[in-house]
Amino acid sequence: MSIHHHSGDPKLKVLIRLNADAETARIDVHVVVTVANVRALYVVCRRVTSKLPGFELVLDLAHARVSAAAIEELRERARASLLYSGIDGTETPCRLRLVDPLVILKTKEHV
Repeated sequence: MSIHHHSGDPKLKVLIRLNADAETARIDVHVVVTVANVRALYVVCRRVTSKLPGFELVLDLAHARVSAAAIEELRERARASLLYSGIDGTETPCRLRLVDPLVILKTKEHV
């Protein structure tokens, strides 16, 4: 599945894997995640959690490069167990676990 949020943002490539026995949905993220395109990732997460209520959502960033600002935002969402809608300011409860990226980009971002 490829998600493209805005024309200037990098495309997100994700693969969603379900484990019904463990009640987990794993979203493997590839390429670059920035604060500019993290909203598209929230949309994917919300779609999965709306279809599979009660499942733990594992956001696997091990194969992605993630900006420092985006990883901090995602970590805060995981700590709070809340997801932004990605569209408006609403939040949804979610059991979210992160697999940290191997590469965190330290560059400044233009939002």
